[in-house]
Amino acid sequence: MTWLPLLGTLLGAVIALGSALLVEGRRERREDRIERRKAKQEVYARYLAAHAEMRTQLRVLSVASGLTDEERGYRAFTAYAACYAPRYELAVLAPEPVLSLARDFDRCARDLRDLIIEGANVQTHGGEHMRKYLDALQLVHMAMREDLNANVEG
Repeated sequence: MTWLPLLGTLLGAVIALGSALLVEGRRERREDRIERRKAKQEVYARYLAAHAEMRTQLRVLSVASGLTDEERGYRAFTAYAACYAPRYELAVLAPEPVLSLARDFDRCARDLRDLIIEGANVQTHGGEHMRKYLDALQLVHMAMREDLNANVEG
């Protein structure tokens, strides 16, 4: 009988379909990795930008004269409040090593904020707090770069 050509054609179709599905699956996984990396980059950038803005505002507050304690406290809390949303976004996407360092970094940021609320000048009385904050920032930054494989030469 002439079943042999029909079986050969059927086997060829199964092989072609299987390889097409395999290639498509790999392509989808690669695109998912690219999209996830891009999302992490955006979240990391928002997180670091929010902290940079907060740090700038706190430095300005620390040298500002003529502010009441209440006004200084309100502005310091407002400056730090801008860091909440990026921190929650970070909690969704970042791996545990980044989150752990980010928690420490946020703790340093709150300590710095509290120092400003007390009325201290960061340049003259807050050097230790600022150093701890900047060291924590550097650790978070390095962990984020490692997570994104940004340190790999390519």
